[in-house]
Amino acid sequence: MTPTTMLAAVYVPGNERLVLDRHYPIRNLEDNEILLNVSAAGVCHTDVAFLTGVSLDTRKFVLGHEACGVPVKLGSKVDSQAVEIGKLYSVLTADGCTHGINGGPALLDSIGLGKDGAYAQFLIVTQDLLVPVPDGVPPEVAAIASDAGVTAYHAVQHAANVKPGDKVLIFGIGGLGHLAIQYAKHFGATVYVCDFKPAARKLALELGATEAFNLIELSNKTAAGFTVDTTIDFIANNQTFNLAMAALRGNSVNFPSSPTLVLVGISAENLVFNSFDIIGSGVQIHPSSYGPRSALVAALDLFAKGSVRAHVHCEPLENVNKVIDELRAFEITGRKVVIPHSKA
Repeated sequence: MTPTTMLAAVYVPGNERLVLDRHYPIRNLEDNEILLNVSAAGVCHTDVAFLTGVSLDTRKFVLGHEACGVPVKLGSKVDSQAVEIGKLYSVLTADGCTHGINGGPALLDSIGLGKDGAYAQFLIVTQDLLVPVPDGVPPEVAAIASDAGVTAYHAVQHAANVKPGDKVLIFGIGGLGHLAIQYAKHFGATVYVCDFKPAARKLALELGATEAFNLIELSNKTAAGFTVDTTIDFIANNQTFNLAMAALRGNSVNFPSSPTLVLVGISAENLVFNSFDIIGSGVQIHPSSYGPRSALVAALDLFAKGSVRAHVHCEPLENVNKVIDELRAFEITGRKVVIPHSKA
């Protein structure tokens, strides 16, 4: 029998912590929807942004946009040949048809970012958001593949167009950055990283980075003439932007293969540059957010083959506020996921 309530961690506007509700209602399925038993949900810096008021969202909903789960009930119009009860699926945060509300960003009206998400025992999705998880990929990895895996893959392969022989500098070796190192290596690049945390720099070297710098070391390095072809910034504040420009500015302008700066991170800071500097240096600035279904399929395949290794740790759902506090304090290396204790 399908339960009518569940444990959920709820975003309430104005609160800096999620509200744990052990009797959050599970609404009835529409004909085209699927009820998933959530296996794991990744905890992301975007969630911190919601809880610090950056999003200014006025809705109350279950947070958590990085998830995997097992279907336990199908709506009457769902293709039962395409969606298998009991099989593990990663969940895309949004599809190509997601639209923002009131002129806002599309991603802010998607699962866990406006609509009820995965910090709960159950999650309601549509069939187009499900991607089958290959054998050998555990739930905690399948969960982070759905956002960190997709976003980092899209940034490396599509936005940065990393190729064999490229020199790539990555800022921020967290949940996304530690995957981006491995993707860039997979595509044949030499990878350098910058992070203020010694543990993150150590992990980067273990994952194949050639050198790992703190901010002062990188500043000294660029002053001495160090350059790269591409930077991918998972922090995106003024300091990392200026360091990225310094590492790119010394390259020759060689269209269409000009130096490329990819912005993935989100911060409240305004990034300052002048048009002469950008045009004169030939640096191309590309924003990158999330990615297509094909990126999730590719990421899961690399995890299944062992080509990319996720550095992930699990906590019970009840500890989600503790994990978010650790993210706020930049104490997490890699990614943490929460595991609901569903009996269904």
